[in-house]
Amino acid sequence: MAGRFAFRAGVVPLEAAFYRAAISFASLLLFLIATDRRALRIRPGDLGLFAAFGFVGVAAFFVVYMTAISMTTVATAAILLYTAPAFVIVLSALLFGETLTAPKTIAVACAFIGCGLVGRGYDLASLRLNLPGVLAGLASGLAYALYTIFGKAALRRYTPVTTLTYTLGFGTIFLGTAALATGVIPRAHPSSGWVALVYLAFVTTLLAQALYLAGLRYIDAGPASLLATVEPVAAAVLGYIVLAERLEGLQIAGGVLVVGAVMLARARTGPKNGS
Repeated sequence: MAGRFAFRAGVVPLEAAFYRAAISFASLLLFLIATDRRALRIRPGDLGLFAAFGFVGVAAFFVVYMTAISMTTVATAAILLYTAPAFVIVLSALLFGETLTAPKTIAVACAFIGCGLVGRGYDLASLRLNLPGVLAGLASGLAYALYTIFGKAALRRYTPVTTLTYTLGFGTIFLGTAALATGVIPRAHPSSGWVALVYLAFVTTLLAQALYLAGLRYIDAGPASLLATVEPVAAAVLGYIVLAERLEGLQIAGGVLVVGAVMLARARTGPKNGS
């Protein structure tokens, strides 16, 4: 939703992606310099890992997801984003040896269908499908999946805060280079646009990704990505409570499917002990 407010204020997707990463990175870096500089220490040999993580998990993901929102609708973009669990479970089986079981497959299918219902995917008018937007949405799902894969690898060696700092740092470098090359920054915007950008930086980036990486230390990548599908359910419930938005029967059914998918995945895997 914040992305929509930013676009209405004249912010373009690449610009939104850059400011989202840059504000988050600068804030986190200053905080660590003031409180815990040891968290900034990494092995030089791991710079390549964080560069790849920042390029795929931050730069590419932020751009394609913001593009999907701007070209379609929030509902369409969210539905396509949550193809990520399918990508994660397959990649985790190939890279980390996580077992690809029938319950996991069923959980992925239930989560995706549930997200589609919560996002009112059955209402074609609300989806406003178009090929470039759909491709951007599917790319965001793959990039989000790779975020989980790279995160799992980085967390074997570093804490969530160290991982997030370097990932955002490299993402900011890539996005800043692209933004400067295309001339989208600096741009003047009304205060509403900056409020939306700050919200994107602190709530949907710093807070959300810090919590996600913290959880990723204790559970497999596949179930972690399934847990993230609770997001559209929470958004729908908050919209109902805070904004008095209407929840339709199929949306409620979709929420039940998502929660059921998460419970199924967790029941079959269980938490891990330590990192």
